[in-house]
Amino acid sequence: MLIHSMLARSRANGPGERAVIWLQGCDLRCAGCFNPSSHIFDSSRNKPVEEVGAWILSCPGIQGVTFSGGEPFQQAPELRLICEYLIVKRPSLSIGVFTGYALSELVQGHWHWRTSDGGWTRGDARLFHQIRQYLDFAVCGRFWQAMTCNDEPLRSSRNQEVVFFSERYSQQDLEPQGYEVTISENGAIAIITGFPPVALTAGIR
Repeated sequence: MLIHSMLARSRANGPGERAVIWLQGCDLRCAGCFNPSSHIFDSSRNKPVEEVGAWILSCPGIQGVTFSGGEPFQQAPELRLICEYLIVKRPSLSIGVFTGYALSELVQGHWHWRTSDGGWTRGDARLFHQIRQYLDFAVCGRFWQAMTCNDEPLRSSRNQEVVFFSERYSQQDLEPQGYEVTISENGAIAIITGFPPVALTAGIR
């Protein structure tokens, strides 16, 4: 699977302490996207599903993992495989996803995923259902600059929807929007995640 970056611990990407995996590649390319460097499908960023899954399971003190992007459902077969891998190895692990697709698009097959040869395959309800059975929650919908908000947990624009697929979480478990800055030990890399103010990110886009 194509990986943009990985973070071992976060509280800004879903309920509780979570690992975060940002996938590489998205052709939705919402105007004003916080992470435009994740749009290109870069084959040099390919990692085996088992390697990514083992890394997630090695993260101490997490209750779950959140997949973001990029667009996770544009790597749907790999997303299904890693969810299956994680739940087989650790059934109690919580799984969430941020997707630019609306729930109705995913259910009705109005989405597509990228094949290993660079082609596209239409998504379908069966594949979505296979992935959904592993998910506790998803944040669904495009980012619309005209509807930007800072008062809705996990939603960066008001058109987006937080969907709960299990009884593990509810709206009451979602914390107000926040952001985190993680700096590598050598100071060379900084990861900004969550919902930072525009002034903080304007100089790094």
